[in-house]
Amino acid sequence: MQYNYHERVVNLDETGFGIINELKPRPYTPAHWHKAVELVYFVRGHVTCKFSHGTIHGEPGQMYVINSHDVHETRCSRDAEYLVVHIQPSVMCRYVANFDMLHFSLAHDPLDDEKVIMYRKLREHMEQIRRQMCENSESFQLQQHARLFDITAILVDCFSTPLAIEETQLFRSDMNRLEPVLEHIQLHHDQELSLDWAADTVGLAKEYFCRLFKKNMGISYLQYLNQVRAAAVCKDLEFCDDSIGEIAQRHGFTDNKMMNRYFRELYGCTPSEKRKFFREMKIEI
Repeated sequence: MQYNYHERVVNLDETGFGIINELKPRPYTPAHWHKAVELVYFVRGHVTCKFSHGTIHGEPGQMYVINSHDVHETRCSRDAEYLVVHIQPSVMCRYVANFDMLHFSLAHDPLDDEKVIMYRKLREHMEQIRRQMCENSESFQLQQHARLFDITAILVDCFSTPLAIEETQLFRSDMNRLEPVLEHIQLHHDQELSLDWAADTVGLAKEYFCRLFKKNMGISYLQYLNQVRAAAVCKDLEFCDDSIGEIAQRHGFTDNKMMNRYFRELYGCTPSEKRKFFREMKIEI
């Protein structure tokens, strides 16, 4: 069962950019990573993004950057809306040779006038991009491209620091090695995906694979698999009337007790309580 959560997606692959206006985000997105750098601008509601190195609580008007290969998970309020700009490092290296070795952070000293001004400029660009997504002017893409390149230049000039090459290469090598397993889980979490299967997929001994996965993802392989399944169960609870047992089985759970445990860990309630919440929301709307 597929659902479209995006109002509009603008793919600018040839220039290395992508834009997503997230109007109805999933309440919970399990730990994941991507090769693109993400600039996130919060429009309304509340979003919590958890990293291995800390947690960010997003409020309307704020922004934050998710760096390439940063493992993160998100939780969103029901009324959340945010704009995401993707920046592909492989394309940006055409313009900035070491772009893929830069670490971006919007944290800055409020007394640093230059960075305060540049932060405001970034926010203005994001707000204009969001507004223009609803327009159909002939110059729409030209205006968007100009803003996206200016955003990237500001990030490089004002909000970046070089990474340690050896440590970064090792971490990215680990993440690239795990990528086939993570992608397969996202697409086929309903199947039986044993720990032995995962280790064999990346050609590692089971014990070493477990250590590698936990080190880089922050949770065990089985925890990750069941979090993905529980998030899929939550999505179906909002959009279909099948029994909770049928939904759980459809997404790979063979034990309802295990499903309930992971669901409560993620959402702080039972599947029945979450379904009741969704139905009450629809009545209000």
